[in-house]
Amino acid sequence: MLPKILAICSISSIIIGIGLLLNGFIVITNLFWWMKGQTVQPINVLITGLGLVRIILLSIIAKEVYFTMFGLPLFHVDSHPQYIDTLLVCLMFCNLWWGSVLCVFYCMKITNYSNRIFMRLKMKISKMVHWLLLISLAISVLSSLPCTWVIFAIRVVNGTGSRSMEVNIVHLFITVFAGSIIPFTLFCAAIYLIIVSLLRHTRNMNSRDSGFSHSQREVHLSVIRNMISFILFYVMFFVAYILFCSTLNLKSDTFRLICFIFICAYPSLHSIALIVGNKELKTFFCVVLSCTWLGNSKRQSP
Repeated sequence: MLPKILAICSISSIIIGIGLLLNGFIVITNLFWWMKGQTVQPINVLITGLGLVRIILLSIIAKEVYFTMFGLPLFHVDSHPQYIDTLLVCLMFCNLWWGSVLCVFYCMKITNYSNRIFMRLKMKISKMVHWLLLISLAISVLSSLPCTWVIFAIRVVNGTGSRSMEVNIVHLFITVFAGSIIPFTLFCAAIYLIIVSLLRHTRNMNSRDSGFSHSQREVHLSVIRNMISFILFYVMFFVAYILFCSTLNLKSDTFRLICFIFICAYPSLHSIALIVGNKELKTFFCVVLSCTWLGNSKRQSP
């Protein structure tokens, strides 16, 4: 294997490993709390769902990276069934939909608007979380079905009997754009409402009747940072995935492997923001790190 390809695969492997550990921590921690009989908050249900989806997504990406590390053809027809591509697009949509639900949930919980519809949603959003997750999952599955029919196709080369995978880039872009535009719009609208709420209340912080404390301001800022990091990572993922699919016919795997680095950065590194933005997960994560560090220190001490 070329040193350049080995280096790229190593970077991708490190990012994937970090993502699997962090998302595994999120899922296992919430499952542990649930098994202990503790009440699992709707926000933790959302984060756990994102963690599960990202573990599957990273596992698919890891398969292609490791195939290349061991000298096997990247995106080979025999080792890469067609349904994998449909599943990958479905996971992309599910990530964006559930991320949008997460942002809408934050918006409803930390902002205060006098609109009657907004107030009703604010009171019912916690009970609607499970239904929103199921509905958005169904929409993601339906939106990804065109991948099986009009985007990814396996062709038999005449005379040789060998098979090759063809990708219709135009159809892929249309499908991904159509499946992403609604949750993306909801996501941006929720961020806009959070920012407007923050700016409006910040101007009145010194007023006695503002009802907006410094701690609430920090919550707003934390949510905004979390959501902006999410959208930046997703755009990076989207562009890298389109570039990856548009270069499947190239003989060199180097460029596609570079795309893999950006593709796996989204479900891996954004999990850091989810843990830091969740007080319970952040506290428990620090406890785990402390116990691990103390355990290693005791083993190394004579």
